Amino acid sequence: MNPRLPFLALAITAALPLAAQNPTSSEHVKSGRPATSLVTLKFDTAYTARTPFTARNAPAGGFSVAQAGAEIAVPLPPLGSDIFPIVSLEYRLYSLDRDAGTPLPDRLQSLSTAFTVFTKLNADWSLLASVSPGFHNAGSTFSSKGFGVGVIAIASRKFNPAFDAGFGFVYDSLSKGSGRIMPVATLNWTPAPAWRVTLGFPRTGVIYTASKTLEVEFTAEADFGSFYVQDDPLPGGSNKPALNRTRLEYQALRVGPALTWQASPTFSARASVGAVPFLRADYHQRNYRAAADRAAAYVSASLNWKF
Repeated sequence: MNPRLPFLALAITAALPLAAQNPTSSEHVKSGRPATSLVTLKFDTAYTARTPFTARNAPAGGFSVAQAGAEIAVPLPPLGSDIFPIVSLEYRLYSLDRDAGTPLPDRLQSLSTAFTVFTKLNADWSLLASVSPGFHNAGSTFSSKGFGVGVIAIASRKFNPAFDAGFGFVYDSLSKGSGRIMPVATLNWTPAPAWRVTLGFPRTGVIYTASKTLEVEFTAEADFGSFYVQDDPLPGGSNKPALNRTRLEYQALRVGPALTWQASPTFSARASVGAVPFLRADYHQRNYRAAADRAAAYVSASLNWKF
């Protein structure tokens, strides 16, 4: 979990979360109401096409990324009449198909849990808070060096039936850069019955409800994570420091259209395509950063069950 300053342009938001280290999501709050009382199971996958990279003004190989994730969220019995807790478990995997000379691991993965609480403070104000401990490592195994804790707290106000906004902060113990602690803001606006505008994290966009079962979106969404790297992925490489026993911060921004199909009240599917204009791998502690030379194409899909 780790926010990035470039993502502030998406929304006033800089946040973490909860993706690759995501303690919660905007789905946990709907117009000031607590999260659904149903268990939610989600699977997602994405592919980012190959793009070349540069580091310290020199070529640094290139790679494509295949990724997958699974999450289950379980609501717990309410605490009193107005406090609604949720526990969740999430696994994410990034598999990098690297060119020779690429200073990145071939595998990044995370396993985290989250405890989230939602409560109504009064008729207009609500509060969401979440703590997300987990392991985030490069390679095929987890270790204690990759342990981190994410925290998010957001207070939201409903101004009228068509507009609500929120503010708060996010914290990521694993991040060593500017994303360790950041402010966060959200905004949801319904200018017409069929249209919604959402500014938030990790997704910002415009959504059009074409029918009871189909939504059309144009979105910008952050894809990110902080991972502990035990072994240097390119030992002896030129124009680079040693990259062992340090932390890697993966950062990407996706922009493009998407379709969401609500097949039933308990099952939905989403697919999107577009471009990744920003893709970067940052070893902040070693002052070494590899950035994509050009935009890459991407495709993603997700399935969501409630039961």
